[in-house]
Formats: sequence, structure tokens, C-alpha cells
Amino acid sequence: MASLTVLLRHSGKWNDEGNYIDFSIEGIPIKEYASFNDLIASISNQLGIDLSSKTIKIQYKVEENCTPMEIHNDMGYRVYVELKKENREFGMYPLCITTIEKDLISGGEAIGVFELHKDLIISKTDQKEVMTGQVYKDKATLKEVMENYAIAQRFQLRIDRSNAVSYALLCISEDCEWRFKASSINKSELFKVREFNDNHTCLPKDKVYEQRQVINHKWKYTPRDIIDDVKSDLGVDVSYMLAWRAKEKAMNFSRGEPANSYKNLPGYLYTMDMTYPGSHIRMVKSPKNDFMYVYISLYACIRGFDHCRPIVVVDGSHLKSYYTGTFVSASTLDGAGHILPLAYGVIDSENDAAWTWFFEQFKITYGERENMCIISNRNESIIKSNNVYKKFKKSHAKLSEIYFSMAKTYTQAEFDSLMEKVEKVDITVKEYLELVGYEKWARLYVPVNRGWIMTSNIAESTNVALVSARELPIYNFLEEVRKMFGRWNCSNRKEATQTYTALRKKYKEMLTLNEAMSTRMTVVPSTEYLHTVNDGGRNYTVCLLERKCVCGRFQVDELPCPHAWAVLKSKFLMPEEYCSNYYKPNTIVMTYDVPVYPLPDRNDWNIPEHVVGEVVLSPKWKRPPERPKNKRDKTLRKLLQPKNQHSCSICG
Repeated sequence: MASLTVLLRHSGKWNDEGNYIDFSIEGIPIKEYASFNDLIASISNQLGIDLSSKTIKIQYKVEENCTPMEIHNDMGYRVYVELKKENREFGMYPLCITTIEKDLISGGEAIGVFELHKDLIISKTDQKEVMTGQVYKDKATLKEVMENYAIAQRFQLRIDRSNAVSYALLCISEDCEWRFKASSINKSELFKVREFNDNHTCLPKDKVYEQRQVINHKWKYTPRDIIDDVKSDLGVDVSYMLAWRAKEKAMNFSRGEPANSYKNLPGYLYTMDMTYPGSHIRMVKSPKNDFMYVYISLYACIRGFDHCRPIVVVDGSHLKSYYTGTFVSASTLDGAGHILPLAYGVIDSENDAAWTWFFEQFKITYGERENMCIISNRNESIIKSNNVYKKFKKSHAKLSEIYFSMAKTYTQAEFDSLMEKVEKVDITVKEYLELVGYEKWARLYVPVNRGWIMTSNIAESTNVALVSARELPIYNFLEEVRKMFGRWNCSNRKEATQTYTALRKKYKEMLTLNEAMSTRMTVVPSTEYLHTVNDGGRNYTVCLLERKCVCGRFQVDELPCPHAWAVLKSKFLMPEEYCSNYYKPNTIVMTYDVPVYPLPDRNDWNIPEHVVGEVVLSPKWKRPPERPKNKRDKTLRKLLQPKNQHSCSICG
């Protein structure tokens, strides 16, 4: 009886966009003429699911943007088999498995979004009425609703319990009977109100809500909000400019005057230097004591880089505070795929002098490692790089998938075949890519192993995480950056120390997938280390001694490809021994061996007189009085385009 090999995705969840995420993978064979019950039995046996207490929901997607289809009877199974027969590739049409407790179903409990009509789920934080039985889209929404509710009812809350699956609140008064309890629905993101006693038994003076200063920089309160609130609370109309000035005055009162923030830098940087010995922290001023640049590399990051690939991603993003400036950072990925910040700072703008100074400080800090690679964005002061999207907009839609496939290809034959397709669509694109240089964007031609870091996305992720903080004065902003990197250091170290397998989960799953793909391959040994692997009629040479395969994946990914897997199984060898040490938990633990300790309270700083007396003035240039831009300007001088005769000689 004919069989098909199917990829299973399990232990994940469906997001709002209809995509199955955060999953683990397995592989099973299914018979062409089996029944739906046979499929259920195969999946439950492979995943170890007890069907006496649980049921299985099986879904798959025919196309990326389509609604998931469910297999729930023999007819649905036949449709899937016919579809799978048309494309037998292992990774096509994976089955997404959701496990559901039977007692929760019989009790009427909603297990996920698919079992509760979306109109009944509260997703907005302006919900005024709170009652038992309400379902909120996530804990964050529920938390904000209850905070607003307490403000509106003029009483203070205290948290009795708060974790990933429960949220309980009490009145600030110890003797009050007011209480609120909510918990997640079957450990999903949905939160349901289980109990709500809205009766206050405390005295009015005990529950009165005291006005507290809001200093969370992520809290957005616009002039339009001020206008609406003044109208609602006081019945008075105020102009937009009056509301804007009131907001600016309140923000300066809360955060301090922007110019004073620069005066705090010497003491702040000195305290960091004392708290983190071995760090590299520098600041540059103009001859008139105007602030120009600051560079910070914490010792914890300096030590951690020794246990990561020497691949560095740099990027810059504009600050949106009262004074102009650019936040710049250098990052890498640790063995678990988490961002490890290496250096950060503030410069006046992305120009040659500023970037040169930043890289000089980086070189002093980290030196030069063998096979080091710097990956940047398109900034002209760093490198003239390619931008197919902007230059060839008409051809971009057709070439996008081909281009990214070329960038990630492992062999010359694959690269040449894809380049022929590019030439057929637009030969000028091929000429442009040749002129730019394949080594700048194609993994096959890069002289060093970049691993999976092909873009500057990890630096962009850091910028996105700081999008609200970039509106703060420089001292507050730098402190937010330090605290965020400290949180990352702590969580990544905790995750690494609690990993008890030979490999991280991500790479274990990749090995499992490669093993499933190797099942039909045959191995012919030539020497103790050299083997020929036949894969669908094509021969591949694998060398275990040099950890190489002609498919290119073994040496680039630094873990056994399907062909290497076939050889290792034939020799009864453990695949983990042939994986890069970067992927192993002990290496990741050493990456975060040094923690980022908290800074002392500002009142406890012991700063020498010469540091206290150092003068740092605010920069010369201020931000124009308009709404800060959320997106960058397009590059003014694009590669291969002549310079505009009427452009500015200074900025281009």
C-alpha cells in the first residue's frame, strides 16, 4: 500500500493572522487508502497523546494567506491525500495539531479563538463595564481595562496574583471585600473573568485614588487626548497649541529640561564605568563643550562576544527628542538566536566622521577576530550597498522571491539557475547585481560564514524595541537602553541555564527535519570518513572529517544536512557531535556568564569633583517644531544614479 511522508506541527498556537506559530515538528508516514481514524491513531501514537482524555484538531493550509482547512472525517482525509499526492515534498502542506481537553469541551469552555465568536471577545481597552464571564483577547488588554476602571471609580488596586495564566486583584484597603479574579482559557492568550465582587466595604477615605505621577515613557497622551479630556471633565474648549504647550511643560516637569539631560552625562557615564569595570565608555565634545558622540560597550557584552560568531550587525535610527541625534548600535546573535548587543551610542548624524569614530571605538573594544564580518544597512557612510527594490520597482514583484532565493542558496548550480531567471525578467538587474558585487549579498560568495544572518534585521529589532524611548532626553534614553539590555541578558542567561539537552530546541528541530528527509537515502562508504549518498538518483559526497557535503549545507549551517544524517545513521554516530559548539547550551551559558548589574540609586552616586564640574552643553541643532517622522527618509544618492546638480554640497 502506497504511503506519503507528512510533516506535523504541534504544541503551537494560531495567531490573529491565521498562522500557526511557536510550534514543534515531527514527521509521520500515512497510508494512501487509510481512514480518518487511522490518521488520528498515527498522530496520537507519534505525539504521545492520550485520546481517553483529549481530542485532536487537525488543520492545514493550502496557500499561505488562505483560511486553514480542517480534517474531521474520511472525506476530508481523502481530499488531503489527493492534494499531498500532487506535491510529495516533505515540507508541503504540514498538518497543524491542536490538542483539546475533552472535559473542557463538555463543560462548554472556549478553548481558543476558533471556538468563541470573535465579536464576543473584548479587544479594546476603553471597555467601561466589567462583569463576570467577560472574555478578553489577552492579559495586557484586561490589565489596562482594570487600571482604567479603578481610575474611573476613584479607588486603588493592589495585585493579589499575576502570572501567565491568572490575574487577581484586591482593593488597597485590607478589610475591603472588593475582589476580581480572571484566568486564561486553557492556557491560551484569552482571559476570562471568573469572579468579580464590586462591592466596597472599606471607608471612602481608604479607597480614594491618589493622583500619581505617570513617568512611563511608553504611555502616549496626545494633545488631542488633552483637548477631549478637558472638554469632558471641565466643559472647556482649549486650542491645539495650548494643549501641546501644556503637554510639553508637563513632560519637562516629569523628565527634566532636555538641555539639563546632557549635564547629567558625565556623572552617569562615570557611575557606569565604576559599576561595570572592564567596559569601554567614551564621550566626545566639541571645542566649545557641545555634546557630539557617546559610545558604550558593557563588559558583559564584551565577554559574551567571545562565544558568538564574529558577525556584527550595525544600524542607526533617529532620536525624536528636543535635540537631534542618531542612536547607533552593533549587535550579533548568540547560539540560541537571541540578540546580543555589543555596543551602542549616540552620534550627531550618520556621517563619515561619526561612523569612523564609532568603528574606531568598536575596534579598540573588540579588536579584530578571524573571519569577522560587518553587516550594515544602506547608509552611504558605511558602504555602498544594493537596493533592488528602490532601483527596479517595476521588476521587483517578479524578482523578489528569486533574489532572496539567490541570496540564501548553497551551491553554484542553484545560483546560476536562478540568475538565468533574473536575466529573462530584466537583464539590467543582473548587470546591477554583478556591479554591486555578489559577495555583498549572496551567501555563496561571502568569504566568511555569516550563518543565518543575511540582513540587518536584528539591529532593526533593537530600534523598534526602543521606538518610544527615542523620544526621551538623552540621559533617560541611555538609561532605558541599559535597562533593556540588562533584561535581555538576564532572561537569556536563565533560559540557557535551564536547558538540559545537548542542543537548543531550534537546532534539535532542524536535525529532526533533516533526519526525516534522509530516510530514503542510501549510503556507500569510500573511506572511514568519505561517503557517497544517493538522494533521489543524485549522488552527494559527504566528508565527516572536514564536516562538508557538496550540497553546501553541512559546512554553512554547521549541523548535519540530510545527506550527512544518512551517513551518521549508517555508522551509528550521534549527530550532536557534528554540530557547531555555538549551538550548545554550555556555550550559550558562557555567553551570559557576566550579568548586567543594576546601577546604584542616583542619590547614592559617589562622583569625584572633577567629574561633577565637567561641562557638557546640548548640541547646536534642535529638532524642528513638527511631528517626528516614523519612517526614514529615502536615500538621497542612490547607487548608479548621477548626482543632482542642484543638491547641497554638504548633505547631498
